[in-house]
Amino acid sequence: MQRDPELADLLYEGIQITRPLLRHITNAVDVASQKHGVSVGERAILEALLNSRVPMTAPALTERLDLKRQFVARVLTACKAAGFVEMQDNPAHMRSHYYVLSSKGRDAITAIREAELSILEELLQNLSADEVRAHLKVQRALLGCFSSLAQS
Repeated sequence: MQRDPELADLLYEGIQITRPLLRHITNAVDVASQKHGVSVGERAILEALLNSRVPMTAPALTERLDLKRQFVARVLTACKAAGFVEMQDNPAHMRSHYYVLSSKGRDAITAIREAELSILEELLQNLSADEVRAHLKVQRALLGCFSSLAQS
């Protein structure tokens, strides 16, 4: 297959804007989450628990979020202290507890997500469904490509 230099340059440009894009997204998420007393790390844990709909262990959260074990442990401790999560016994492993959202945690992450979705709905006024699907396809392909390269 012949390489299209213009298309490769466009993809490269898309990759180059990823760092500032992620920095701005992280800052916006941080500001919005702080209104609910939630840090960016706590938000990630709360959302993972919300999306899983089943209790998760710290190792499962670590794997799902692709974060360091120590970081996840610190954030889980903060979430527990803030009353966002509760621990449940894990019959399969006495030392590896399950974590679930408390009602306070569920309320916080639901409010945060609703605020974020209203922002995204405004953005969607200028994008087609095909464009959004194409964006997601490219993001998944980049993640797969670069995560496999990082593990090599």
